[in-house]
Amino acid sequence: MSELRVDPVTGITVVIEPERAGRPRDFRRTPDEVADASTCPFCLGHEEQTPPSRLELAIPGEAHWEVRAFANMFPALVADPDDDGPDDLAAPWPYEGTTGFGAHEVIVETPRHDETLADYSPAHAALLADALAYRIKAWREDGRFAAAVVFRNYGRMAGASLSHPHTQIMALPRVPDMLIREIGNFTSHAAEGGRCVLCDTARADDMGDRIVYDDGITVVHSPWAAPVPYFMRVTPRRCMATIADATSEERASFGVALVAAARAIRGLFGDAAFNVILHDSPYSAQHAGLPFHWHAEVLPRASEQAGFEWGSGVYLNVVDPDAAAAELRAGLERG
Repeated sequence: MSELRVDPVTGITVVIEPERAGRPRDFRRTPDEVADASTCPFCLGHEEQTPPSRLELAIPGEAHWEVRAFANMFPALVADPDDDGPDDLAAPWPYEGTTGFGAHEVIVETPRHDETLADYSPAHAALLADALAYRIKAWREDGRFAAAVVFRNYGRMAGASLSHPHTQIMALPRVPDMLIREIGNFTSHAAEGGRCVLCDTARADDMGDRIVYDDGITVVHSPWAAPVPYFMRVTPRRCMATIADATSEERASFGVALVAAARAIRGLFGDAAFNVILHDSPYSAQHAGLPFHWHAEVLPRASEQAGFEWGSGVYLNVVDPDAAAAELRAGLERG
């Protein structure tokens, strides 16, 4: 029998209906072939093909960068240094809109074209997490933006336009709807019991044996109300609003946990497409002292939204999260 479940962190309602599920191979979604490294602007030695570096991090003893950040060459949003904010558009009533004010950066995760997140060493993974924290903090200190959205697309089915591993950061002038809902859920849960809703869901998933990976600092769960098959949530054990305030040990642990999640996907599905999304407290919420617990979501592109999801806003998950956790743990061992 199917079940309706609600994730108290996101507020998303999910229908869990495992009887509709196929076998794991039915969920395989492979990325497109890797493009030629000789023409890739993200590869080591091709730095002149991109905007200037805003950040370069290297593994001690290495002569070249390992992680590099710069402005996106094809930005969705732009803010010149002397721009204070967006301008209103002359939109037809009752519509409203503004100019595309914001910032859009690329973080190239590795100088090696054919490497994937699942291949990164602990030291490499730590540098990636450091880069995320440093750039999120930089845009917070800029003072013109309300929130940052961090996302990683692996494979064309996940939205990637270039195969070389990279993450993107967008700084926005307003808080996106998903984060507004999450802030509301954190705030209402804290008002009711004085606790963090993500800490409480993590404890529930711990007790439910839905742990995929755990090093005591960061845990990867297959949450009880996972919205899509094999969805994973990456949660720091210490409750804090932003990765920018995490210690170097916590950032390193988070990076390794992301690698573990990628290896679990690879071990279960092979070279499958997936997204990583970092949920960090909006800058405006940090200034106001509103409750939040930063975390990441890993979404294998195992299924697509259809008419029911678009029409209802309710997700349909045909794989029980408890079963998914067991399969993902097995995939991590193989990955």
